[in-house]
Formats: sequence, C-alpha cells, structure tokens
Amino acid sequence: MQRILHFTAASVVVLLIAATNVTSQTPERPENEIEVRGVLSVPSGEASFSSNGAAGSVISFERDFDFRNELGFEIRFTHRTPNGKHKFQGSYGQTTWNRSTSLSRSFTFRGETFVANLDTAADLRLSNFRAMYAYRWGNEKFRIGPMADMGVISTRLNIEGTTNNGTRSGSGKITKFAATVGYDLDYDPTPHINIFNNLGAIAFQGERLFHVEGGMRVFVNRNFGFSGGYKAERYRVEKDDDFLKVVAHGPFFGGILRF
Repeated sequence: MQRILHFTAASVVVLLIAATNVTSQTPERPENEIEVRGVLSVPSGEASFSSNGAAGSVISFERDFDFRNELGFEIRFTHRTPNGKHKFQGSYGQTTWNRSTSLSRSFTFRGETFVANLDTAADLRLSNFRAMYAYRWGNEKFRIGPMADMGVISTRLNIEGTTNNGTRSGSGKITKFAATVGYDLDYDPTPHINIFNNLGAIAFQGERLFHVEGGMRVFVNRNFGFSGGYKAERYRVEKDDDFLKVVAHGPFFGGILRF
C-alpha cells in the first residue's frame, strides 16, 4: 500500500506541473481529462479453486480472512466531443488486500487442506482495464444516455499456511474478457462543478458483472480540479470448475487535469 501512496502522490504532482503548462489556446470547454484516483475499499465474496479434478472448498473472504480496508488506485482518460453527445473513456485500476489470521475452520484450496486454528496468510487482488463509450442526450448543462464498456478483469487469490502436509502455498487466478451495458450521466450546474454517475451490468451464464459510481468534480480553474465520490463493484468470474467472486465498495478521491 505504501507503493500505491507514493504513486498517487507522484501522479498528482505531475498533474499540477502539467496544469501550469496549458496554453491560452485551450477551448472554452476542455474536451479531454486525465484523472488519477485513490480508491479505499473493503472486499467481500467467495472463491473455490480445484486441483486435478478434485473440487475445492468454498472460501469466504469475510468469514475466513476478514480482509480490511485497502487503498488502491485508478487512472483514467476521458474525451467528450464539443457538443457533449459522445463520451469516450479508458481506465485501469488495481487493489490488493492482504490478511494474516488464525483460521476458524479447515478448508481445501488447490488440493491442499489448510488446518483450523493455525496461522494462514492470504492476498486478494482485483485489477481491471475498461474502455467505455456513451451517447448522451440533453444540453450543455445536463447529459444522460446509454453506455457500453468492455475490457479485461483479472482476479487472483494467494494463500500460504499450515496444511496436513506441512507448510504449503497455493494460487488461483482468473482473467476474463468482460463487457457491461448501462447509462452515463453528467450534470454541470456551474463551469466549476460537475456531478456524475455511471452504471453498468451484465449476466452471462454463471458470471455476473456490475459496477456503479457517483460523485462530484470541483475545478479550481479551467484546467485543474479534484474529484470525490463513492463506487461499488461486483464481479463473479468462472474458469472450468473454479470461480471467484469479489464485491468491493468504498470512497474515492483524486486529481484531474483538463485540456
């Protein structure tokens, strides 16, 4: 998490420096944004990973590990056409949760049985790349319309601890192409304030994907501002007999450069 804090601080400094170099030729309403966020969230969910055809136990992130709040990061680029009807966005985000605990029960993961009442460490990582397009109706102050996005979701669970065969470790990872549909909203009551909301969801066979966020951007001048809000996401992905479900939610904050 310390590396993420250093990364976020350095990114904000870069945005501040870049903001001072924007020339007076910038349009009245800037079309592009670069935003760097810190995202604080706590996960819940469950996972099961088999080995050589032997089914694994269903592991609960709340019951078995009780992961705590962790700070992740997100970087995104947004382009809006001059009339605001078309919005394009690309983003990458990652959060890793870590926890060492004494297990309250035994369970099987990747063919190894981790024993109750003994120390076990786990880390859970969620990362995603997302490209979005939205077509919005409205006027210069209010825009809303349908949204579609696609990208790649990567989930990983590592566990290390004492098993009935001694100290062992195991790793389960699922990476999937993902797409959702929903809506996108922007409301600009003044040139210095933007209120936004975005939601996407889809269900396909056993997989369920959902994300939503809402918040406010406040611009101290034409080119630089700050953002804050709340987001939630739920991703259930499958691969063969394995599955991993992550439900995470929490506040976010960041800096924005417009040009």
